[in-house]
Amino acid sequence: MSRTVRALAFLCGALWFFPVSCTTGLVATVPLLSKFHERHMEKGDAPHSTFFYVVWQPGEAGKPFGYSKLAALAPDKTPPARSFIMEPPSGRIEEGKFTIVTYKVLSSGVSEQLIEVAWADDDYGSVSRYRATRSSVTPVFSRIMGPEFMFMAFPIALGFAAAIYAVGRWLRRRVARAQAD
Repeated sequence: MSRTVRALAFLCGALWFFPVSCTTGLVATVPLLSKFHERHMEKGDAPHSTFFYVVWQPGEAGKPFGYSKLAALAPDKTPPARSFIMEPPSGRIEEGKFTIVTYKVLSSGVSEQLIEVAWADDDYGSVSRYRATRSSVTPVFSRIMGPEFMFMAFPIALGFAAAIYAVGRWLRRRVARAQAD
C-alpha cells in the first residue's frame, strides 16, 4: 500500500479526527442550507418579510442613508423627500455594537436601480435584493442566515463525520491486511 493510503487510513480512522470532520461538515453545510432557503420573487416566492431590508436617502440624524424592513414601510407614511434611488454606489452603517448594514448598487438605469442590502447582527444575517425607483421598491431576492441553520446542519455534519470515520476504519483494515500478507 502507498504511503498516502496509509496516512489517509490513519487520519480518517482516528477517533480524534471525528470532531474535526464533524466541524468541517457543519461549516460547509450551514451556507448550503441557507442557499436552499433563498427566495426568488420572479419564481413566485415571498420575501423573508422579517429580514428584508431596504435603504433610502437622505439618512436621518446625520447618517449617510436610512434603512428599515420592507414590511415597516407604509406607502402613505413615506416622506416625499425620501428617495430609494441611491447616489453613492455603496455605503455602510454600523449601528450599536453588532448591527452592520451595507448596500451596493448592482445596476443603474435612468429611473431604476438594482440594489443589494446586507444586514447582520450578532445572531442573524440577511441579503435583500430589489429594484428601486424614487418612490417604490420591488423585491427580487432574499436570503437569511440564522442559528436555526446550525441546528438543521448538525445531523448532516454528524452523518458526514460518521461516514468519513467508517471509510477510515475500512482503510485501516485493508492496510493491516496488506501489511500482514
